Amino acid sequence: MRIFFIAFFLLSLYACDNDLTTIGDNLIPNDHYVEVTRFILDETSTIKLDSFPTSSMSTTSTFQLTMGRVEDDFTGITKATPYFQISPNGFASNVTWESNCMYDSLTLEIPYPRNLAGDTTSYQSFDLYQLKQYMVYNLDNPIFCNTDSLPWDKKLSSLTIYPQQESYTRKLYFKINDALGQDLFNKMRSRDPMFEDRNLFMDYFKGLAIVPNEKNSLLTSLDASQIKLQCHYHIGATEDLSFTLPMYSSGQNVSYAYTNIKYKAWENSPLNAVTFTDSIPFQKENRAIIEGMSGFMLKIKVPFIADASKYKTIIKAEIELRPKVDIWENIPEPQLLSVYVVRSNNYVKQVLMDNSSNNIYGILSQNIMNPDSKKYTIDLTDFYIRQVEGVQPLDKEIYLLIGLPGYIYSPWDGYQIFAGDVYNKYQRAIFEELPIFSIYYSNYK
Repeated sequence: MRIFFIAFFLLSLYACDNDLTTIGDNLIPNDHYVEVTRFILDETSTIKLDSFPTSSMSTTSTFQLTMGRVEDDFTGITKATPYFQISPNGFASNVTWESNCMYDSLTLEIPYPRNLAGDTTSYQSFDLYQLKQYMVYNLDNPIFCNTDSLPWDKKLSSLTIYPQQESYTRKLYFKINDALGQDLFNKMRSRDPMFEDRNLFMDYFKGLAIVPNEKNSLLTSLDASQIKLQCHYHIGATEDLSFTLPMYSSGQNVSYAYTNIKYKAWENSPLNAVTFTDSIPFQKENRAIIEGMSGFMLKIKVPFIADASKYKTIIKAEIELRPKVDIWENIPEPQLLSVYVVRSNNYVKQVLMDNSSNNIYGILSQNIMNPDSKKYTIDLTDFYIRQVEGVQPLDKEIYLLIGLPGYIYSPWDGYQIFAGDVYNKYQRAIFEELPIFSIYYSNYK
């Protein structure tokens, strides 16, 4: 009997080991083996992007311009003005010097805009302006940003619309004054070389801007590829002839078009002083903000917690962000949030990724039976384990920037600018609770 007892004891010793690499293989799931430590992330603040691209940076997707104006009760006023260049595409063969070839009108055709955020029950008015200067395209840094603008020359037309959802298949038209239209038509009749030379045409027609009225209450989105200038004419009794001058594009890439975005915080609001480097601490107003187009992002410092016990291993690390739910403004909230690992000065070190190089997002979830359960969850597990259990020396300063889905545009070393949904999606999340950071451990012996 003693022999059997000794054999059983030795076999038990052999079965128990402290090899951390095998914890997932021989740990039996049991709540008694899990320890959770939670931290309130009181070093949370709001930052604001200094600038971000609003011109086309992709040839694979439809490029959107934004126009309109909206007032946000929490943050202030955001006004979006699209700028774009019209381009010639050669001579219109039907236009001749014959006396029966007659000019009719000049119009700017745009697609019916899609509503982004704001009041859809009020009329929205816009003025069309010709520009005094044409856009200068920098080949070394081929983007236009939200802060870029150009001086207006003269107003060409006005348009008022009612933002009905069912109108998306319609087209809208700015009727441009006949002095400009007749001159453009006469130059086409005389075969002016500017119709075959874009640079000459830009000297003549420098571009357009659609300026929202100061009483507008809605932000909308335009498919840039469908914008075009049309000169209408007739020959004899024939009607509805026209030649088209489209928005300038290089292939599918709409190069000479962007949205200027002006943001103004409410009077005496701390948001007037926030920048990309000067943040507003959460405690100043018990609030933090993520918002597209105005450029607000969340900055969080995550504690560095490394436990020395060899019987204790991190199995999960995550951040929870609980957005304010009792908001009645017509402003959508993002379903996903992008997360960037940054230095204390907000210089991006990396996009947050797991061990398989997949981007990690803050994912919005909610129990439909409980509105207060809404939260964004950011899974930091792989990144955090690398931070606290990696190769010495370890960087104990862990800062994250969180905003609308996007990426970092960096055409050369040392230059970084945030790109993505911030340029054309007016989505917002308000946080009136500090984020919670949770670490889940497995304890075993």
